[in-house]
This record gives sequence, C-alpha cells and structure tokens, in this order.
Amino acid sequence: MFTLVSPFTTRLRSTTRIERWSLVNAVAVLLAAVGAVWLRALAPVLIAGVAMLGGLASIERDRWTPRGTFGVANGVTALRVGLLGLLAPAASVGPWPFVALSLLFLGLDGLDGWLARRYHLSSSFGAFFDKETDALFLLLLCGLAAFQGILPLWILGAGLLRYGFVVVLFLLPTPQKTESRSSIARYVFGSMVGALLASFLLPPSLSRPLVAVATAALLVSFGQSLWGIVAPQWVLRES
Repeated sequence: MFTLVSPFTTRLRSTTRIERWSLVNAVAVLLAAVGAVWLRALAPVLIAGVAMLGGLASIERDRWTPRGTFGVANGVTALRVGLLGLLAPAASVGPWPFVALSLLFLGLDGLDGWLARRYHLSSSFGAFFDKETDALFLLLLCGLAAFQGILPLWILGAGLLRYGFVVVLFLLPTPQKTESRSSIARYVFGSMVGALLASFLLPPSLSRPLVAVATAALLVSFGQSLWGIVAPQWVLRES
C-alpha cells in the first residue's frame, strides 16, 4: 500500500548532492518569497535565488561539464543569471525595455541548450543550472506583475509552483527527486512567460484571461510530472 511514512532522513540520504541542493534552494526561495510579500519588494527573492545558484556552481565545480570545465553553455546560463538583476530596473523604465530584456533572456535560454548539445557539454549541473534559472526568472516576472498592480497577488503562486513541486517530491516516498524536462513543459513555460509579458503591454481585459489559461496549463504540467513520478511507485507498492 502506498504510504507517506518512510522516514524523511532516510530518503534524504538516498538522494544525490545536487538533488539535496534543489530542496535547500526550494525552501530558501519559498521563505524569501514570504519576505518579498512582506516588504512588497523582490530583493529577498533575487538575493536568495542568485546566492543559491552560486552555491550550486560551487558544490558542483568538479562536475560542471563532462570535461570538468565550466563550458560555454553554462557561461550563457550564467549571463542569464546576471540579466535577472536588470529586470526590475528595466521595468521601472517602461514596459518595452522590460519586455525586450525578457525576450533576450528567452533567446539565450535556447542558445545555452543548443551549445550544450552541439559541443557535448550536457551535465546534471547544466540541466539544474538552466531550469532553476528559468524558475527564478518566472518567479521574478510574477513578482513584478504582482507588486506593480498589473496582476493580482495570487500570480506569485504560479511563480512558486516549481519550488513547491520540489518540496512535495521530497516529502513523498519516491526514489526519483527530480523530473524529466519534456518538450511540452518547455512550451508551457514559454506560454506562461509570454502571457506575463503580455500583461505589461495589454489592457487587463485581454491579458488576464491569457494569464489564467497559461497558469492552468502550468498547473496541469506540474501535476502530470508529479503523477508520472508517483504513479509507478504506487503500482509497485500495490503489487
């Protein structure tokens, strides 16, 4: 019978170093989000998120790429991390500079993956570095939209889905503590970012339905990922 009583510490010891980092990162960002809501400012989330990404690079420094070097693909991802600090200043200038910077971020997101495949630089570090940078970007977009009054405060929940997903995975007695990133998930992520950027340019009557649909798709995507991890274990325990 499927049960949640497996000791958490036992499950934690069975995970990899980078998976344990992902849990610490999720908890740190979730706590920082509470501070951000309290202060009505994104600084706690940005500081916590970037610091944790720096910590990831430090603990995995011997496994950045199959060759051990940092690599050009991870360099592009690091550039994207740097661009995160420019989002709020760009938004204060106006919506178009902010949207242009966000589109540059998305373009570089495609470039780092292509470089990793082209030059055989793919690694667990690179995969986590990339997807956690994307997650922080999405959360910052949600925070900017919420704190500027463009979207309701609930939109922060959409930005925090990734971090809540990680915590739930560690609470469940499943050996797999990270999801496989699918093409559909990438399309859902892109749609969510597009809807958020549209909210800075379009009137609420047009943008808010787009955001609601994109958020629903994001929820379904995370739900499918969770079910894909949990369901096989459920079947094994029942058999």
